[in-house]
Amino acid sequence: MKAWFEALWASAEDYKSDLLTLLERFTRPYSPYEIYIKVIYEALRDRLDQDLGERDEKPSPIALTDFQHDGYLAAREILDNYGGVLIADSVGLGKTFLTLRLLEDYAYRERQTALVICPAAVRETVWQPLLQRFAIPYEIVSMEQVSQKDFPVDEYAQRFRVIVVDESHNFRNPSTNRWPNLFRLITQGDPDKRIFLLTATPVNNTVFDLYHQLRFITRDNRHFLVSAGISDLFEYFRRAEQSREALYEVLEALAVWCSRPFIRQNYPEAEIDGQKIRFPERRLHTVHYSLKQTYGKALYRRIAQSIEELFLAPYQLDTYRWELIEARRAHAGQLSLFETDRDHEGIVQRLQDGLGWSKQEAEQFMMTISRQTALAHILRVLYPKRLESSVEALRISLKRLHGFLQRFLEALQQGRLLQSGDYRQWLLREGEDEQSTEENGNWSAFVAELPEIAHQRYDVESIRKAVEADLKRVEAVLAELENQQSDNKIETLKELLTSPQWRGQKVLLFSYFKDTARYLHQNLMGDSAFLQRLGHQRISIVDSSIKPQERTQRIVRFAPQANHRAGMPKEEQIDLLISADVLSEGQNLQDAEVLINYDLHWNPVRMVQRIGRVDRIGSPHETISVYNFFPEEELEELLSLVQRLHEKLDAINRTVGLDASVIGEKPSPMEFNILRRVQQQDETVLDELEEASELSMGEFLKQDLLRFLKELGEERLENIPLGMGTAREGQEGSRGFFAAFRNPQTNQSHWLFLDTVKGQIVTQRLPAIRHIRCEPSEPAKPLPEDFAPRSNIVKLRNHLWDRMRAAQIAPPKLPAPQRQVVNWLHALPPSTERNRALQYFESRALVGTDLKDLHRLWRERIAMTHDTLLEKLVEFAQSHPQPAPSTLETNSLAPQREEDLECIAWMLVS
Repeated sequence: MKAWFEALWASAEDYKSDLLTLLERFTRPYSPYEIYIKVIYEALRDRLDQDLGERDEKPSPIALTDFQHDGYLAAREILDNYGGVLIADSVGLGKTFLTLRLLEDYAYRERQTALVICPAAVRETVWQPLLQRFAIPYEIVSMEQVSQKDFPVDEYAQRFRVIVVDESHNFRNPSTNRWPNLFRLITQGDPDKRIFLLTATPVNNTVFDLYHQLRFITRDNRHFLVSAGISDLFEYFRRAEQSREALYEVLEALAVWCSRPFIRQNYPEAEIDGQKIRFPERRLHTVHYSLKQTYGKALYRRIAQSIEELFLAPYQLDTYRWELIEARRAHAGQLSLFETDRDHEGIVQRLQDGLGWSKQEAEQFMMTISRQTALAHILRVLYPKRLESSVEALRISLKRLHGFLQRFLEALQQGRLLQSGDYRQWLLREGEDEQSTEENGNWSAFVAELPEIAHQRYDVESIRKAVEADLKRVEAVLAELENQQSDNKIETLKELLTSPQWRGQKVLLFSYFKDTARYLHQNLMGDSAFLQRLGHQRISIVDSSIKPQERTQRIVRFAPQANHRAGMPKEEQIDLLISADVLSEGQNLQDAEVLINYDLHWNPVRMVQRIGRVDRIGSPHETISVYNFFPEEELEELLSLVQRLHEKLDAINRTVGLDASVIGEKPSPMEFNILRRVQQQDETVLDELEEASELSMGEFLKQDLLRFLKELGEERLENIPLGMGTAREGQEGSRGFFAAFRNPQTNQSHWLFLDTVKGQIVTQRLPAIRHIRCEPSEPAKPLPEDFAPRSNIVKLRNHLWDRMRAAQIAPPKLPAPQRQVVNWLHALPPSTERNRALQYFESRALVGTDLKDLHRLWRERIAMTHDTLLEKLVEFAQSHPQPAPSTLETNSLAPQREEDLECIAWMLVS
């Protein structure tokens, strides 16, 4: 026994130093900076855990940079948690290759065929060659195909479990055909599809652009992200309208994103295939020209005035209804609709009082007339934009308007009503050459098929006078345009293109309008003196009329190096490529170092997208030069004209709430200020535009964490025990208590701040953590002698627990009119049909096209008996089956006990 004890004693080690080290971790004071970084580290460590990610990784031929690889690991985690991911890196940072690496996992290795939905312009230049190169099974469908009404949604929904949507911001409007088609494709069939959304500009106009894209991942389940602390996604986005910082939670849950500044600061040595990544410097240049010299001073002003004075009666016929005209006369203008800023209910009531209509009739009339009036205003807004673009674009637009007005008047004189849609169909059927349509003699037969105009309904004489007045205005402008001799804008372009410093450079020229692009191409190629000064004829054009195969060839000839054809002979290449915005998305054109924007940036986000075609990974250039054309003297006049026209459109929108499909891309005063800054060559505006359209909020957290890891190492953070805290001096009136918790059920972190100044608990992560963000040098503030953190921790933990439990047990919120349907069914006596309908309508909120169909049915209920309506509702339930719930949707959101919510760290702010 003694020998055994002696041997054991001899092998023992002194544990005192280890014990002291362990105790020191729990007893030593921590600085505010250490606690701040510990909170971020515990929230992001899974996505930063390279060893964990690489342990499960298979060898791959798809090379990624360091930042792409980090994005790949984060995207895998998101896909496994939620079944979908938004990849929103800045333009040109390699979203396609990151997605290919993910498809290798979720398509190639799982023996699934990936469905790729992308703009037609990038099908053959980007996706097809890359998917073939890496042997990933695929089928490609263009967005244009998905937009068609007869797109076979059901077939695609059953065939594919892996779906990629490139340039997903094109699906930001649920009122288009493409949105419900894609939504049904995703929600029908297998409930556990994997969805990849790719866009560098998820927000074009409002935060709801992003919301409508994320609905494809959430399947329109507003409670899908309860585990991430978002109890109702729609209400969450309504709050985010006031502050985009509120989007941080949803982005952390569903998105992977990186900005250029972030990469420059944190991945300065990033490489791909052994080559160091570099990004060119972007330089803005302003090119001035004169609209008054282009059109002539007198004509320019007459055109601007004529645009504002157009009646455009055929587009807003219901404003000429007899009852409305007579009521206006009787009420001395009290029935003006949109001339002043009136509320919707007030106008509806005036229509009821003045015309004796029911509320439903007044509502329907309001929506009809608002859409018609909005369309007329949109046309008025379009003309000054085309005026600025080019003489030819304006001339073609006015010729089209003249042709329609002339045909409308001819039909009106024969007692027939020609609408713009009918006219477009006739042109498509007969060919768009006006002369040929007159020669073939089919116009009379076409008019005979049109509906008769109801003289008892419309003031036909006033309509005729308005159309004749518009025809005179348009004819006068067209006659003067025919006599126009010089084009100052295109002459300015020619001088620019032939300047000595541009010799040997590839130039990419963009215009918003196809008519302008064609005009430029024809004019440049037809000017022999210009071509002689230029020194070559390697000029081409790409627009929507060019067939995809030919478009691909031209792109490769313009950018052979970026498209893996570096050995192409110079004489086969294109050095000046003119394009409408068909090339503004997804293309690799980084052989170019000069980009020209020939028209004003009415949507500044489009400028970012265009620059992203040449400012990309793999660019061989040190600098990218961006030249923007501006009318030197007339800019403010033009902006004022467009602003006045849009104010009238806004008045309609404020009254009836038109959706984006009607009012289009609305400029704001901020965008006009951006135009002025671009004109002043303020290069900081590019970073601001990227930040506004991208998802850079909260990036400072990753920035701070990566800086700490580089300077002090990960071990320093791992040695800080959970539950530690400190105190700091409050900044700018900040006072309160911060605590971070982890939910072991979902592994989600939650940050809360008890604001003792405002007497509220802040639960949004960015606003909460801003109270404790600090620099490494900030000292800890001594804790008050009687202070104990436990009571505050318990209070915040209880608040978090209550929110989780409430979200978990809350019944689904039903949208209108589904809510009204349920109430109506509850009022009926019990029956088999009634109970069956109730079970369907109470089980889950309807979404997408199903909800739209229910709206239509509910509006038609007035003409139905109760039995008929019940029968229709049962039929609706049978024809609109609810999608099967995904296995990723779970009710286990809160831990078993409140105490299981683990306190990561805390900080007193005083």
